[in-house]
Amino acid sequence: MLEIGLDELQVLNKLVHPESIEQIIDETTLTEPVIIDIVRQLFHFGFIKLYSETKPVPLSFDVDQIKTTYFQLTAKGINEINKN
Repeated sequence: MLEIGLDELQVLNKLVHPESIEQIIDETTLTEPVIIDIVRQLFHFGFIKLYSETKPVPLSFDVDQIKTTYFQLTAKGINEINKN
């Protein structure tokens, strides 16, 4: 189970609408490596999902292209924001 801290909440709050890692970097005070690590953990534990304008939405992403991948909250992520 992933413990959601202030950094994770900061990233979750930016993903209400589909956002890329680059946009999160621009909108938070966290560093790029920290954001990438947080996004990978949030994705792994089901707090966020991949967003794609094309259907079907892929179930995984290429780590080398993480900066161009879009992410969005899942219901689990929204519940976590609402708890805090």
